[in-house]
Parts: sequence; C-alpha cells; structure tokens
Amino acid sequence: MESEIKKAFISYAWDSEEHKNWVLKLASDLRRHGIDAILDQWDARLGNDLSFFMEQGLTTSHFVLCVCSDKYIEKANGGIGGAGYEKRILAVEMMDSGNRRFIIPIIKGNSQVHKLPTFLSGLKYVDFDNGQYFNNYQELLERIYDEDVKKKTPLGCNPFVSTTISDQITTKLNIEKIEFQNPVFEGKASFDYKRNSGSYTIGEGDYIFVTHWSECGHNSIHCYRDHIYRLGYNPNYTEFPSPNEFVNFDFSSRAKSVNIGEIVLLENHNHKFAALKITKVVRKIEDINHLLEFEYKIYKEVESE
Repeated sequence: MESEIKKAFISYAWDSEEHKNWVLKLASDLRRHGIDAILDQWDARLGNDLSFFMEQGLTTSHFVLCVCSDKYIEKANGGIGGAGYEKRILAVEMMDSGNRRFIIPIIKGNSQVHKLPTFLSGLKYVDFDNGQYFNNYQELLERIYDEDVKKKTPLGCNPFVSTTISDQITTKLNIEKIEFQNPVFEGKASFDYKRNSGSYTIGEGDYIFVTHWSECGHNSIHCYRDHIYRLGYNPNYTEFPSPNEFVNFDFSSRAKSVNIGEIVLLENHNHKFAALKITKVVRKIEDINHLLEFEYKIYKEVESE
C-alpha cells in the first residue's frame, strides 16, 4: 500500500525579498523530497480568496511550518495581517483538538530573546539561524516522515528475569556492557581496554562503530579494524580532518599503533566515517587500571566513493 503524501502548509511573513526567497527554497526542497509544500508564492493565484486559501491550507495539511521571523512574531502577537489571521485559525484548531503536534516552528531571521510568538510558546523548534541549513533541514525532514522516532534505542528485556547461576553471569556481563558504549555522534570515551575484549562501541544504527584496542607503549595504543571495514591513519593529523581530507589517510593496514594526540579514521561496513583522537593511555600501575581515553566525531552523510 502506497503511503499517504505528507502535506505541509508554510506560514510566514513577507519580511523582505531575501526572506521570501529563503522560504521559497525551503518549500522547493521539501517538494523535491516528496512533501506537498503549500506556499502562497505559487499556490495563491491572482483573483484567489486569500482568507479561504489560508483556512484551507491550515486546516487540511498534516503539518503547518511557522517560519518565526521578527516580523512574523510581531504580526502574530499583534493579530496583524496574514500572520495574525493564520495565528487565530491555528489557535482555534489547537483549542478544539488539543493537538499541537502538527505545528513545527522554524526560526529564521529572528533576533528575539523569546524565539516564538505567544500562541506557540513551549513548542520545540528548529533554528535555521545557526547557519547549518543541511543539518536543520534533515532534522525537519526526519520529523515530517517520523524517521526521528526510529532513532530511539529499542526497548530491551528486564535483565533480572532469571535466577540461575549461568543467567546471573550473563546478566552481569550485559549490564557491564553499558560501560563500553556511547550512542552519541560526538563525544568522549574512557574505559579499561583490558576488559570487554578491548572493544568500545560508538554511535548507533548505520553509524555504529565497534572500535577494538590492545596494549602498546606507555603513550600509545594499538587500534584494529577487526569489527569495521577500514582503518585509516596519518601521523600528521592531530585535529579531526574534514571529509575532503580523508584521502590523505592510509587505509592499507589491519592495525596501527596510535600515539597520544594522534588521529585514527574509521570506516564501518555501512561506509560511514568516524575520527578518533587519542587523549590518554595508561598501563596498569598499582591501583590504576589500564585506561584509554579518546575524543571522537562521527561524520553524518559522508560516504566513501
């Protein structure tokens, strides 16, 4: 069965030609990705009843994207113009249905301390003023297509359901695994590399990387490609490389000895990339266990050619 086409009405204020063009680009991008974006610039024809156009668009769409610029907030709060009219319709819709989930605030051209008009207060928004159009657009697209909820880690089982000795051991090992994983796309790891078979997992889904390590020198560590597709190394890099610099890394070895401060580049079997910077290596001395610390960055939407 073919899935229903998502329809999104775009509510905004005509701040400037530049702002109108930005909204037009957003609407065009959405349509290129299968979303029926409703925009006055091409859907409100000469002679059309604008009030009827707004009412139909707001009440029949799956989503309403409110582009909250300075002028939009001013008009919405003041009940002025098209933004004010649309605000009244949306406010009635929200009160009648008790449902605000179909409204997605978008921040663009907004210098306000309070980024949303009063009637949208409390809603989570996406901020396009941060200069990261691609990342923000992807977040918006994932929300419309419900891909964002799929990122949530699946619910596991109660680890304490059995009392047998063997199951108790398994339970202990499963619980201890949380010490050796971090699902976020950018962060730090700190663990005893003599435990968990020297493995530490970063990321999730297509962007998961099982890193593998073993003892080397006092200020270095062996890194392996055993659980990934390729391992890249270039001793000249001490900061995370940009994607166009990946070609400068040597991917020919199964293992590399990496010193503190150096970078190792990983490619997983989904051809996603992650860069790791070694920040601390400790070999067991008296009460101090074997310790490896590294910072890492997983690159979104970067694949090998």
